[in-house]
Amino acid sequence: MRFINYIVILLVLVLTSCGPNVVYEENHILNDVWTYDQKIDFNFEINDPQKEYDLLLTVVHDADFGYQNIYTKITTTYPTSEEFTSPLSIELANKMGSWLSSCSKEACTLHLLLRDDIKFKDVGDYKISFMQDTREAHLKGIQSLGLSLIETKK
Repeated sequence: MRFINYIVILLVLVLTSCGPNVVYEENHILNDVWTYDQKIDFNFEINDPQKEYDLLLTVVHDADFGYQNIYTKITTTYPTSEEFTSPLSIELANKMGSWLSSCSKEACTLHLLLRDDIKFKDVGDYKISFMQDTREAHLKGIQSLGLSLIETKK
């Protein structure tokens, strides 16, 4: 699993060094607590259904965060108003307890490739929402969540 995260980080670095076309990027600061009723929405527009994108999630958490993963619900709302919700476990550490992210003394940053080479079939406005679905009503230690939509080169 750790090897896969190195590949994702390497992919991000390669894309960054080649000047990727980031068509959408947004961060939501959570002030170190993520509650059940705090839905995090990312809204973006798709103008060309033929283009392919990578969808990258960035999670910043405390270096002493007490959990190996975060259970979430992710909902995608399409321009047709259709919604699709599914569970998503965001793995922050491996089974040995080592962080899968890059860490400083205070915070760790995980870049997670949610989907690669994805096509959005409809032109219009999309919304991707995250809700925490852990056993803690007030999950402490999550600093921010970010989403990037990067156009891939064919």
